[in-house]
Amino acid sequence: MRLFLLLFVLISTPSLSWASATSLFSELKQNVFQIRVIDIASGDKFTIGSGFQISQNGYVATNFHVVSPYIHEPEKYRLEFMRTESVTTIENKEVVQPAALLTFDVIHDLALLKIDNPTSEFLLLSDQRLNKGERIYSMGNPLDLGMSIVEGNYNGLLQASRYQKILFSGALNPGMSGGPAMNEEGHVIGINVSTQGSDISYLVPVTYLQKLVDGLAATSADLTTDSTIPAEAHYQQLIHQSLFDDQQAFYGKLLNPAFKTKKLGNVKVPSKITSSLKCWGQSKNKKEDSDKLKYQSIQQSCATEDEIYIASGVNLGQFYYNFEWVTSDELNPFQFYAEIEARFSHDTLNYTYQEKDITPFQCADNVIALAEHGWKISTCFRAYKDYPDLYDSQLVMASIDGEQSALVAKIGASAISKENTNLLFKRFMESISWNK
Repeated sequence: MRLFLLLFVLISTPSLSWASATSLFSELKQNVFQIRVIDIASGDKFTIGSGFQISQNGYVATNFHVVSPYIHEPEKYRLEFMRTESVTTIENKEVVQPAALLTFDVIHDLALLKIDNPTSEFLLLSDQRLNKGERIYSMGNPLDLGMSIVEGNYNGLLQASRYQKILFSGALNPGMSGGPAMNEEGHVIGINVSTQGSDISYLVPVTYLQKLVDGLAATSADLTTDSTIPAEAHYQQLIHQSLFDDQQAFYGKLLNPAFKTKKLGNVKVPSKITSSLKCWGQSKNKKEDSDKLKYQSIQQSCATEDEIYIASGVNLGQFYYNFEWVTSDELNPFQFYAEIEARFSHDTLNYTYQEKDITPFQCADNVIALAEHGWKISTCFRAYKDYPDLYDSQLVMASIDGEQSALVAKIGASAISKENTNLLFKRFMESISWNK
């Protein structure tokens, strides 16, 4: 009898979730579309993603990155959407129509489109909180293979993240970006945004989409409004202002309290100064790592792991800092200085390398006195051509008056103002001290 009950549970439980997924897909598929960026010259698809109708008047939600080619070059591309309509119980037809960009939120990777001839039904945005482990369902058009539904679990908001995202244990694939993730009632709880593979995917919380919709309603203005400013310039202004406001909010909060510090060898350095960072440690010594090693080191590295997608090859919002305490009782002063000098270089900041987007780094080296020690420092800046008051900023510094011990520090931030850069570097320098 017990064996029979066990078999019944194993067989019947999957069919319950399968039935729920089948029901949701059948009821909601007409409200989920393929979003297309069309190359005007060729008339062919340049990129594709997904989107979903959220209002009776034809508002459609998707990701910023899905429509970003059009946002950056509206004269080269146009937007359209494709939906599937049932002709008979076994026959469907594809309906392709133009779409217009209403507004976007580049920070949270969201965009709102407007379509004509919308369906009478639309997806509702949820205001209910979910518990970890609850079943959720994602829809989209993966790899241009047709509309699909993916089943998975809600695992709460990402920890140590600058920009809130939902952790979804389901497999999102290219083309599903911008599609809806729903609870069992079919209400939208998030928007598909990215994946790390192996059933680890991320969703933008629906609260940000609701804010975007509310903001549009409050201003009664959208990006389709006639303007003397060309569309591309108008879009770039919105991106610029969003980036500037975001870094002001982030670094304003970061720089307000005193930095927490921790002991690293014979010095105190900033530790994990904000919950949005992930920090890692590493140490090397002759006894444990290699008999040939002639120095010992202790390292701490902290960095943000999420970024703001602007365009292909342009990802902003990174912030990192690294500290390494190095000692040696085998190297003479000249050899030890050479060991420190080998570490005196700037780390790679982000993936923005194209000359059309950013100027070359301009660097300045100097020697200063700090915390009763001598330091060699190097500061580097490069400016964004479309966002002239935002920079990539880097600092590397090394203490140079210790014959057998030294601290090497590296700090970097992308899309940050000069004012916040100066405050950031100053605060780090002030937070370093030698143990008494």
